[in-house]
Amino acid sequence: MLRAPLDLPFRGRDDELSRVRRVLDHASRGGCALLVVEGPPGTGKTRLLRACAQEAARLGFHVPGETRVRRQLPSLVRGRGTGPGRPGRIGRPGMRRTPVLVLVDEADHLGSDAVNALLRRGSGPHGVPTVWVVAHRSGRGCESLAAVLSTRCGLVERLTLGPLAPGVIAALAAEALGAPLSPPLRQLIEKAGGHPRLTSELLLGLQEEGAVETGSGLAHHTATRLPERLHRQVEETMAGYSRDCRQLLSVAAVLGRELDYEILAPMLRTAPSALIPLCEEACTTGAVVGDGGRTVFRNELTREILAEAVPAALRRALCREAEALRTARAAGPLVPVPAGAAAPAGRPEATAGIPLNDRQAAVVRLVRAGLTNQQIARRLDVSPHTVNYHLRRLFSSFGVRSRIDLLRAVEQRVQAVQTAPASRPGTEYARS
Repeated sequence: MLRAPLDLPFRGRDDELSRVRRVLDHASRGGCALLVVEGPPGTGKTRLLRACAQEAARLGFHVPGETRVRRQLPSLVRGRGTGPGRPGRIGRPGMRRTPVLVLVDEADHLGSDAVNALLRRGSGPHGVPTVWVVAHRSGRGCESLAAVLSTRCGLVERLTLGPLAPGVIAALAAEALGAPLSPPLRQLIEKAGGHPRLTSELLLGLQEEGAVETGSGLAHHTATRLPERLHRQVEETMAGYSRDCRQLLSVAAVLGRELDYEILAPMLRTAPSALIPLCEEACTTGAVVGDGGRTVFRNELTREILAEAVPAALRRALCREAEALRTARAAGPLVPVPAGAAAPAGRPEATAGIPLNDRQAAVVRLVRAGLTNQQIARRLDVSPHTVNYHLRRLFSSFGVRSRIDLLRAVEQRVQAVQTAPASRPGTEYARS
């Protein structure tokens, strides 16, 4: 039977564990240390704290809580719950100088009373070497606690937990399912982007819904829809985001892997500058990540679930609006028109008649920017052969033989469409 998510083997964190051992070794030699662990939700911060407790116990540290490591986490200092939390018995006069490990999980949820209670403990009573391990969610640090503790510790380390390597995730999944993964199942699991909790929830959901079969020595998935358990997990995570950030991510998820701010800003009826705090929120909490000058969803599973949560009719409407904006952008930049002002000719709706799909419009735009086929391929995350294919189709569609002729033909088509009567008023964006 598949184990609970937090009971899956702790693997793929060799570098992080080596730094944990360095901190513990510092305390073993009589010093005090602080280790700050941060990361997006579900990346394994609590699991790393458990590994810290196990390693410290092996080295002879005193760890507050139950004597059995597997029962320690419920009695560790936790940010959730009532009261200031209890770090446990960490020293008294006359006891030998056994190093002490104090674990503070979910520090971003600690109230002022809990922080003050922890700070009163100092850096180890009666000169006892102490290691503080403080874990918090990215973008929601408990800086007052960490700042004070750092002044009392001779060694300060900071760890940021990222995704696990594909090979590690595949091995964990195969062990959990009891068989090597079939190629389609491995591709599905890799859509989690190495996110530990999403991977665990996906595996559990597949088993709960009877969507995994073992045949010919391989594990296969038999469902076409992602498990309901996974949908609930993403919904719970999104509930912690601001309303505007959720709207941004939902619209972006419908449109594709990359967040195209030149398209999202007019669709959200706002200026690109207004998207900066929303992008920062999405990045710090792990929904999206910077990727070579672009902003993309950190994993495909989250994107697919967010897109599926949008009603199908609304998804189609959003795609049509984005296509019109991309087509218009291929012929020139768009500038905002003040609310209530008369919109000049050339609005996106009028140019929607140009026969370009989303990818073709993107190719035309990048050709206009002077990019080579190789550069276009990297920007669109496709192969150069795909770019060549789209260019050939565009050349044939417009009856041209060169890039310059293609751009001229697109511009002529845009100008022709612009002279047509407007279909409806109220456009908020127009071409400069």
